[in-house]
Amino acid sequence: MMIGKRFFIFIVMLALTGCWDEKLLKDSSLVLSIGIDLAKNNEVKTTTAIRTSRIISGGQSESINYIVEEISNTIRETRLEVDKQIPGVYEQNKLRILLIGDKIASKDLYPYFDVFFRDPRSSLAAKVAVVKGEASEIIKMKKLKENLISEALIDLLKSAEEHTIVPVENQQTILTSMFDVGEDFTLPYMEKLDKDTVKVTGVALFHRRSFTGKTLKGNKPIIFLMAKGEKSKDIKLTERLENKDGRNVKNFVSFSVLKTKRNMNIKMVKGKPAATINLKLFIEINEYPEGSLYGQKEESALNKKVARRIEKEANAMVDTLKSANCDAFGIGRYLIADHHKEWEKLNWDKEYPDMAFKINVKVETVNRGIIQ
Repeated sequence: MMIGKRFFIFIVMLALTGCWDEKLLKDSSLVLSIGIDLAKNNEVKTTTAIRTSRIISGGQSESINYIVEEISNTIRETRLEVDKQIPGVYEQNKLRILLIGDKIASKDLYPYFDVFFRDPRSSLAAKVAVVKGEASEIIKMKKLKENLISEALIDLLKSAEEHTIVPVENQQTILTSMFDVGEDFTLPYMEKLDKDTVKVTGVALFHRRSFTGKTLKGNKPIIFLMAKGEKSKDIKLTERLENKDGRNVKNFVSFSVLKTKRNMNIKMVKGKPAATINLKLFIEINEYPEGSLYGQKEESALNKKVARRIEKEANAMVDTLKSANCDAFGIGRYLIADHHKEWEKLNWDKEYPDMAFKINVKVETVNRGIIQ
């Protein structure tokens, strides 16, 4: 019996041997955010925020970022140069966010992502966003509203995602889209407004693997995501109504979108694709300075005004997508699946910008607030 127990303990000890690829946190320099920009002569510039700590009064420590910037031929080469300047081993397995300057984003993005996709230690869950101007200008801020820059940027993006302002994207989700001929992807678009302020201002539109230079701003990103069926938990909109009394406070209504229903119909008409999206919004009125919604007639009139306004913005958004040649709704993917013979005859890059594509909107008020 004793021999059997000893043999069992021996087997368990063999199973508990250390991992061959173990890397200790104390030996690593953790990279939490990276900015990638285009440098002279088509070189690439990376600006890296590395987390470390320093001793303050009383023997306590606080977390800080220190910034390392390098210019080389490739992302891998810049990483090697950064590794020469930092204590410990460069580790990007904790990478939280990757910012791409708009100039380098307008090129084929894949070569700049290849090193992240190939490294088994990469964090493919890292968020990705396009920056107006240079991404390095945001990373170099080190802090934003008293928060370290990496955490602050993640909080900004998560808040925008929760309010259905930007799509939920990361390195892993865009990898598939980069090689999908039937659908283009979009990314959050950020701007540094002044030395203390960074704002998520819209959605950057891509064709294949390149930023088109066109963006959706204002209410259009929200309408785009609702029409795509990607509503998050919180949507709030303020729309200007088409009244006769000019532009004043009574021309506006603010509301929350509680629920959406949408369907997309794609068909071939005389060998040409045509798409229609029917979108219905169920809303709660938050502010309506014009007056009472006591009667069914007044409520119905408001629903029509809001629907007409959103429909106008929705179809302006479609025009922007087509002018950017950005098939963000994946119409090509539907054609490949349901009309494959016709798809093979199409030159989609030329066909998509001129196709018939319309969004129809209906609105139903389900809550008018305490004041009727």
